[in-house]
Amino acid sequence: MTVWKSVIRVVVFSSVSIVLAGGHGAFAGQYHPTSGMVTYVFDGDTMKVESGGIFFKVRVLGIDTPEVSGPYTRAEPFGRMASERTKALALGKRVGLEYDSKKQKDKHGRLLAYVTLPDGRDLGRLLISEGLAEAFHSTRYGRKTLYHNLESQARKARLGIWSVFRKK
Repeated sequence: MTVWKSVIRVVVFSSVSIVLAGGHGAFAGQYHPTSGMVTYVFDGDTMKVESGGIFFKVRVLGIDTPEVSGPYTRAEPFGRMASERTKALALGKRVGLEYDSKKQKDKHGRLLAYVTLPDGRDLGRLLISEGLAEAFHSTRYGRKTLYHNLESQARKARLGIWSVFRKK
C-alpha cells in the first residue's frame, strides 16, 4: 500500500505544481485550450486566460496594438486606449481561442490564437476596425487578407492610431 500512496502523492503534487506554476509545466506546454476565462489584460493584444485550472498567456494572433508603459516598454499613443478596450470587451469573460498556424506559440512562450468574444465577434478584427491595432505584415496567418483590408479601411477613415500616424 505504501507504493500506491507514493504514486498518488506524486500525481497530486505534480498536478498542483502545474496549476501553481501558472500552467508552465510539461502538460501546459502541450495543452492548447479552445476556451477560457480572461483573468488579466496585459495590453491590447495580450491577456491571461484560465482554462481547466491552468493559466495561459495568450497573444492575439494577427494583430499588434500600441504598447502601454511597462518595465521593458515605453507607452505609445493609443496604447492605453487599446488596452482599456480589450479589458472592456474580454476581462472577466469566457472567450474562445482558435489556433491557425503551425507555430502556436511566440518566442516569449505565449499562445498565439484568435480570440472570439462571448457575443461571437473576433477581438482582433474589432480592434483593427476601430484603429486600435494594426495587422501583422510579416507573419503568415489565415485571416491576413481580411485583417489587411480592415486596416486599410481604418487608415482611410483615419481612426485611432491612423489619426496620428501615416504608415505606408
